[in-house]
Amino acid sequence: MTFGKTLFTTFFALIVFNSFAQTSLSADSIIQHVQKQDNYDLKVEVIQENIKEIYTTQYEEALQLARFGYKLARQQNDPINKGDFLRTIGGAYGKKGNIDSASVYYYKALEELEPTKNSEKLGLLYDDMARLYRKVEQPKRALEFYDKALKLYEADNNQEGIARINNESGVVFRDAGDYKTANERFEKSLRIQQARKDSVGIGYALEFLGYNQLLIHDYEKAETYLTEALKIREEVGEKFAIMLNYTALGELYKEINEPKKSIKYYEKSNALAQQINFPDIQTYNYQQIMENYEMLGNFEKAYQNLKAFNILNDSLYNTQKLKDVEEITARYETAEKEKAILTQRAIIAEHELSLKSRNLWISGLSSLLIIISLIGFLLYKQQTLKNIKQQKDSELRLAMEKIKNQNRLQEQRLAISRDLHDNIGAQLSFIVSAIDTVKFFISDKNDQVTHRLDNIGSFAKETIQELRDTIWAMNKSGVSIDDLQARIANFIGKAKQFYPNIDISAENTITSSEEVQFTSLQGLNIFRIIQEATNNALKYADANHILIQISKQENAVYFLIEDNGKGFVENEIEPGNGLLNMRKRALVLGEELSVISIPKNKTSISFKVN
Repeated sequence: MTFGKTLFTTFFALIVFNSFAQTSLSADSIIQHVQKQDNYDLKVEVIQENIKEIYTTQYEEALQLARFGYKLARQQNDPINKGDFLRTIGGAYGKKGNIDSASVYYYKALEELEPTKNSEKLGLLYDDMARLYRKVEQPKRALEFYDKALKLYEADNNQEGIARINNESGVVFRDAGDYKTANERFEKSLRIQQARKDSVGIGYALEFLGYNQLLIHDYEKAETYLTEALKIREEVGEKFAIMLNYTALGELYKEINEPKKSIKYYEKSNALAQQINFPDIQTYNYQQIMENYEMLGNFEKAYQNLKAFNILNDSLYNTQKLKDVEEITARYETAEKEKAILTQRAIIAEHELSLKSRNLWISGLSSLLIIISLIGFLLYKQQTLKNIKQQKDSELRLAMEKIKNQNRLQEQRLAISRDLHDNIGAQLSFIVSAIDTVKFFISDKNDQVTHRLDNIGSFAKETIQELRDTIWAMNKSGVSIDDLQARIANFIGKAKQFYPNIDISAENTITSSEEVQFTSLQGLNIFRIIQEATNNALKYADANHILIQISKQENAVYFLIEDNGKGFVENEIEPGNGLLNMRKRALVLGEELSVISIPKNKTSISFKVN
């Protein structure tokens, strides 16, 4: 193509794009217009320009355009644009919360782009893949891809790319607690963007610097950086960046105990997030607003934001949904219980004070009543009987109120458990059934797809089992040792079906005469720790015997899960969600989790409940 023809093509693409931007045409309209053109380069350029315009707000439209672009590139056997459109599809899925789909398309894009050695497109792909691994908390892989992108940008002297990678890789170091390295990278990005006079880039660098200062508790600098970033972004008018800035300021004011100011910025961020359809940040904002209202003691507003968080969070990819809901709801219910207990204590204290004052009054009059002993004795007996009756009436009212509160709480538990069973449980069962149907139709035609469907089906079945365990705990006002032992036995029975060569035994030295009762939340946390520890031993320890032991130690119930496997050195492994969740649950139960592992010998995990 000659220079004149190239200039004409570019000029025509800009005219087409500008007309689309001004009229806000849909993806279908853009595709219909592009199909009328003969020039392939022009078609691709128009599609890419329109994707850039809507990429951060209209994910379905971006997906539709990227799929159409990929089809055109495949027809032309154009690996560079094939890879770039696959990258765009992956990015749109990632923004929607479909992390699995995003990773599949990213690796397909990698297969297309790496042989081409196209540094611009490869750099963008490496950046997106690093961002994905950062999001799922895999820092080593994230840094590997950031380093690959940085090398390409440095070789091309691409200052914008170098600045962007320094910003984003700095976040990985920040999340790992290395605030010094993070700060160095953010400052380097800021210097480059200031030299380039790039307002958008300057805004991002200032925001990253401000958030880093927030984490090291230099609140004055944090506020300076974040407000300066917001000023620049409001001038530029980029809604996505302004939204992020509002959230960062909300976090700052929450950290320095200014909950009302914090709520204001989180709600501003949510208003923009709704406009540009960005549910990830809305979910986070609702959770922070809820915690701010808890700090203010406004539990009604806190609960409203909790419900908004749950509704939105159910539509995202988060695998901890049920656990998060359980924990936040428990915090809310605990606060309500504590409030009711304080009210009851105040009533009791008032009655006790009343009784004491009356008894003092009677004692003071006793000397005078000696003269009129008969009358005084009758009055005293009458007053005493009246006091006893009042005390019994008061005790009866308190007991009735306590029973009503317990009944209301149990009704709420049953209602929630019915919702979980009828709605989420039914939907998960439908997913399992649908997967089996899909597997039947594809038969053995595609082993990779069949294997993937098997994994998804297994995960759905495991989620159903966890849901049943949660419902089991919620349906009980209290969990006894016998209840817990029966649940553990059921779990062991199912585990032996998959691991018949491993001996799993449970011992309980607490007799039924010793009345040990846990709350439903305690019972669920105890069972989850035992379940997680046993599953870890089955999967990773190469053990042939696992012991689950329950015993009484002084005034506490002691739980032990021990295997004779290969053990591990905790400092030499990267802790997964399983171990972190066990530690978190043990702290909720009141004690730290004890992990003792002797390499090539055994591993013991224990905790106590007072």
